Amino acid sequence: MKFSITRPETTELAISLFARPLHPELFETSERYEHQGRHYQASVQLTAFGHVVEFCVGDHFITEVLDTKMAVLPRIKRLCLYSTENTRNLKYTLDGGQTVRICLECEYLAPDIFRRVEQEYWKDAQSANLSHLIGSKHEQESLGLSFIRVDPSEEAFGVHTFHLFPDEYAILKTQSLFTIA
Repeated sequence: MKFSITRPETTELAISLFARPLHPELFETSERYEHQGRHYQASVQLTAFGHVVEFCVGDHFITEVLDTKMAVLPRIKRLCLYSTENTRNLKYTLDGGQTVRICLECEYLAPDIFRRVEQEYWKDAQSANLSHLIGSKHEQESLGLSFIRVDPSEEAFGVHTFHLFPDEYAILKTQSLFTIA
């Protein structure tokens, strides 16, 4: 498990979707997971501020990015850019037939409930495919945690992300399913 200094607040984040790969230099990657399926390739990265998922079938790419709203990302072939302030259920189908379904939710909890859930997530992170610790803006707060579980199959690639924000008592969760044509 790696460690970063701090991260932005949940209201400063956005989820983007691209019909192209993005340059790795655009992100500060702490952990990376790669999967070579029979019909597709996929990679998942935990980054300083969120995550990047890349799904490729032949010449067709779908890239999901959770990063700051102010991140300098290309506009070419960007399919969407949504704030994390609202729950989202998205579905995109590319010309090559690949589909991605994304569910995004940011939960703000009472401090005592957050602490109980946080304890459970710390345990879950131990067996996750990727995990990363993020420092708090306040010394008395606990460390933030991000972790990702990956669920590959022959025709699809599932990704479950969890980003904990102790300063806000918030949990940002995404569930994405990438499928081939």
